[in-house]
Amino acid sequence: MADGMGRGRLVGFRRQGVAAFLVIALPLSLEVAGHWVELAVGLVVVGAAVTSFPRFPLALFSLAVVGVLVPTLVLAPIATSPVRGWPFLVAAVFGYLAARRLADQRSVVTALAGILLAGLPVGVLIDVGDRGAFGVLFGLYDWFVLVLLLLLAVGLPWLAGRYRRQRAELLVAGLERVAVTERARIARDMHDSLGHELGLVALRAAALQVAPHLDEHTRAEAGELRAGIAAATERLHEIVGLLGEPEGTDLTPLVARATAAGQTVELVAPGDPPPQVAAAVHRVVREGLTNAARHAPGTPVTVRVTTSGDRTTVTVENALSGVEAPGRNGFGIAGLREQVAVLGGTFDAGVRDGRFVVEAGLPHDTAVAPPGRDRPRLWRLARAPLLAAAVVVVLGIGLYLFVGSDNRLDPAVYGRLYLGQPQADVERVLPRFQILGDPERMLPTPRQGADCRQYWATVQTDDRLFYRLCFADQRLVVKETVPRSAVSR
Repeated sequence: MADGMGRGRLVGFRRQGVAAFLVIALPLSLEVAGHWVELAVGLVVVGAAVTSFPRFPLALFSLAVVGVLVPTLVLAPIATSPVRGWPFLVAAVFGYLAARRLADQRSVVTALAGILLAGLPVGVLIDVGDRGAFGVLFGLYDWFVLVLLLLLAVGLPWLAGRYRRQRAELLVAGLERVAVTERARIARDMHDSLGHELGLVALRAAALQVAPHLDEHTRAEAGELRAGIAAATERLHEIVGLLGEPEGTDLTPLVARATAAGQTVELVAPGDPPPQVAAAVHRVVREGLTNAARHAPGTPVTVRVTTSGDRTTVTVENALSGVEAPGRNGFGIAGLREQVAVLGGTFDAGVRDGRFVVEAGLPHDTAVAPPGRDRPRLWRLARAPLLAAAVVVVLGIGLYLFVGSDNRLDPAVYGRLYLGQPQADVERVLPRFQILGDPERMLPTPRQGADCRQYWATVQTDDRLFYRLCFADQRLVVKETVPRSAVSR
């Protein structure tokens, strides 16, 4: 059955991989139509990546992100060139598959953050080489735009994959809870039916053991029968414990049942225990009463439940019977010790001042979310990407406003410039910054080796949107006014 489920998951993943391959291949072939070499290489690389993704999910996701950074930061910066869509699509598909495949998403987030941070100095250095000192600001702006696009392109599919994975995990958890409930029902039936019948048989055997009209041999056999029934009852309690007897929270019916069975029980509980530890308190009291009835029958039992601050203490104590050491190697006591430890509490069971005491301290911060709320929470999944995107947007807008505070050239100043003017004289009257999102790709290519700069006009019209100035050999060689139609085209 496990092999069948594994094969089913493998077939499902292969189908997802084929679908991802087709989704990537179609826009890739459309975008590079006519560039058959790039198309063939791209299809082979992407197909190989999809096929090997189940074995190397994190590595291939990282390579997909690098495949976005290299063309956008090195070959054609986003702020000056059209965005090639297919690398973003590849990263988006692999982001979704990584979220579905990997249980620990911290490695995915760490890889994405590390690659983006490593790309920042690379992009800045390249822009500095192309644009001089202004390349520092231009590179930062280009990096902010790239990070925002990547968070949108990869973050949304990653959230979708993460949501689907958590839904599947919760479905499995729900099935496990159903199995636990069914085991609890079986345990309850065994406890109520077999336990009652064994108790009646043990009672009859005990009556035969003390009957005056029977000879010693018969009474000895009755004693052996009673001992065998006691061993069977002990084994029944162990099985019930393993199956998971259903937990209650109300102590009053529990004490009432113990009293009806012949125990003398004093309950000291000024108030109800907090809801988050009520089931654990019930479990401790139940096991303490069971232990007392088994090892010290007929002795009075005192149950105390006290709540102080953020902790509830449960104490069950009884006098010693003098027949056997109470609770020695008891399955219930050992299991209870482990359960209390899981909850972060303290547990102790032993003899104190001639009495056997079971004591548990339960912290109040061990609450588990109610079953009805066990569902993926989109806010918890999305808050980290949203916070990162918000930081990037704020920094990007801040940088854009900072550069925009001094990147406009007055028409009167522009009019006084002349071709052949020394570059140093021109730079004295120019604004500190240039235009971010350099629109030079829309204009005719200047002479080879010319260094061009663009500045917004302080007064913009349809015929005068911004100015372009180009320098070569330390002289002004191009001076032109760019109309709005040149960029709109």
